[in-house]
Amino acid sequence: MKTLITAERAYALVFSTEEPYSAAAITEADIAEAESRYLMPIVGEELYNALAAYSDLVAEYVEPMVAAWVRYIVEPHLAARCCTCYAEGRVTEAVNDHTERVMRALREKAVALTRRLSEHLNSHSADYAEYNPKTNPLNRCFIYGNIIQVS
Repeated sequence: MKTLITAERAYALVFSTEEPYSAAAITEADIAEAESRYLMPIVGEELYNALAAYSDLVAEYVEPMVAAWVRYIVEPHLAARCCTCYAEGRVTEAVNDHTERVMRALREKAVALTRRLSEHLNSHSADYAEYNPKTNPLNRCFIYGNIIQVS
């Protein structure tokens, strides 16, 4: 499976050294899922296939965004693997509340980085011949809270 970012790079971008995980917690399938679900709709297939030619774009915008979505995807699995309360069957309401807050924060970060990439592509679309702003769903639909705005 070919992905734009390695597990090691994704890990370096979204995990701190104080966390008890390693890059081995991230699989290629996690990265492929993040790219397929969250990157491809924004950049389109043509630009996605040409991203190797845009190393600055990839390093500055694409990798941080994909890594944030990878963290969002793997986080529930990390908690289940590493938390003794899961192993002992002692999941409390406090644990559930904490997990919900963590997931919400991770999603907000990933969404912010996705919008950052989208805004960069829109304001520099002349630099990326393969990019078509009309196919970017963020240019047509915005979801803020529970309100969906379609333009």
